[in-house]
Amino acid sequence: MPLSLQGHLMSTLASANGDDKKEPTTGALAQLPKVPTALAALPPRGARTMGSHAADHQSAKDYYLEHTGKRHPFHVLPPSPWPLLAGWGTYVTCLGMAAWFHNIPTGGALMAFGLANTAWTAITWWRDCAIEGDMGMHTEVVRKNFISGMWAFIVSEALLFVGLLWACLHLGMSPSVALQMQWPPVGIEPVGWDKRALVMSAVLAASYYSANVAMVAKDPKVVMGALATTIGLGAMFLGDQYLEYNELPFTISDSPYGTTFFVTTGFHGLHVLLGSLYLTAALMMYKRTHNAGAALKSSILYWHFVDIVWIAVYGIIYVGQY
Repeated sequence: MPLSLQGHLMSTLASANGDDKKEPTTGALAQLPKVPTALAALPPRGARTMGSHAADHQSAKDYYLEHTGKRHPFHVLPPSPWPLLAGWGTYVTCLGMAAWFHNIPTGGALMAFGLANTAWTAITWWRDCAIEGDMGMHTEVVRKNFISGMWAFIVSEALLFVGLLWACLHLGMSPSVALQMQWPPVGIEPVGWDKRALVMSAVLAASYYSANVAMVAKDPKVVMGALATTIGLGAMFLGDQYLEYNELPFTISDSPYGTTFFVTTGFHGLHVLLGSLYLTAALMMYKRTHNAGAALKSSILYWHFVDIVWIAVYGIIYVGQY
């Protein structure tokens, strides 16, 4: 590890742990700036409550020494109920969705309960993460790991869309006898690429630019304005997609064409919705701190992924099958 990076990490830990009261280090490390502890800026203990045991952190130094016996630039998490609750909520959601698809009574209610549980868990879990950042638990190494985790998540989501789009390609290139070896099937009018889909493409292209402005701008007003513009363009995309769905002459159960169309575009629309919510949370955090942290960078990275996926969706679903 380079000397400058090692010195920066040690200085950050020493400041967060209260060790900066010791005699200054000689040599190159003595020239590094002191990083003020985030704990001093927080209200007294008990004024900021957390949903998990993370609020029981005495300090970074005490917690690291008690649980690991050494200091390091990583955030050692205490026992947390959120992974278990998130998994449970996802399971109940999928179970209720399957029941709803098969018209089983109370299937819709079960799915709604699972979605509400998952949403509540996500909000509370992310709130805890934000408080941990205010407490100084997120060092530079931790923030870099957040970005790496977002990249891993994007790769997994990209593979999901690879499967969905390959289903469209496979059905289009080799339609079965049951479809009279024709694609789109007989009686299905394909969706044109030059109507609402073209407008949605222009909206996402504009949002790609505004998200880039939010990433590189230094003026807080410009950053917040660009983020708000991106969120508004996402809402326009979802509204246009809703209008398109209402105008289509087929449904999700009308042949494999209807199924692949609604599932693929619907999943992309869901990602646009989640990306808009993520950008909204990042905007609220930036408005409070004026700091382009990991939340802002990862949310814009995710939004770029949503924009790029639309190129493949538009090319295969709308242009390739028209």
